Amino acid sequence: MNHFIKICGITSKEDALMVEAEGADAIGFILHEESDRFIEIEKVADIVECLNNDLDIFLVFVNKEEEFVANCLDKIPRAIPQFHGDEDAEFCSKFSVDFVKAVRVNAETNFDNINNCFARAKLLLLDSFEEGSYGGTGKSFDWGLIGTQLKIPFLLAGGIDTINVEKALSSVSCEGVDVSSGVESAPGKKDPIKVRDLIKKVRRFNV
Repeated sequence: MNHFIKICGITSKEDALMVEAEGADAIGFILHEESDRFIEIEKVADIVECLNNDLDIFLVFVNKEEEFVANCLDKIPRAIPQFHGDEDAEFCSKFSVDFVKAVRVNAETNFDNINNCFARAKLLLLDSFEEGSYGGTGKSFDWGLIGTQLKIPFLLAGGIDTINVEKALSSVSCEGVDVSSGVESAPGKKDPIKVRDLIKKVRRFNV
């Protein structure tokens, strides 16, 4: 299978064009003000205009109001909303588009409940759990917690980088990976060498 590669936390047109040129499948923009990688929706819209239509665009929301989400999706109709907070299935399904739901995994995660609640999700995104944080920690979690319980396709996130990505793909039956801090030189600034290295490793794994 060809694993899906999403590079998240894009904050500039330069980085978006670089990631696209290196062959990623998707990029993500974080619309959560408390994140080091926060970007305003107007700037996202400006960046997206410069990109090819075959690159998937994810907008990352954390506990935003319905009106805010709808407004962002109106500005970028091709975008896929990724809900990274405490949103329930009813909220995620309100926008008549495919959505991604992030799940922060720990020993208490109830995958049977997730299967039931989020069966309509396009994908899940499995991230590390850290109290008081909604992602972006750069820390991995125990991939063994996933097991075979999850029935919904998912991307693996949380501390994925150029060093551990091949081990991750060997260990977990995921659709692909979501990477942010693992390919950065500083928060919100992507490193072209790391991006290229990670994408090459994933593509080589698929051969």
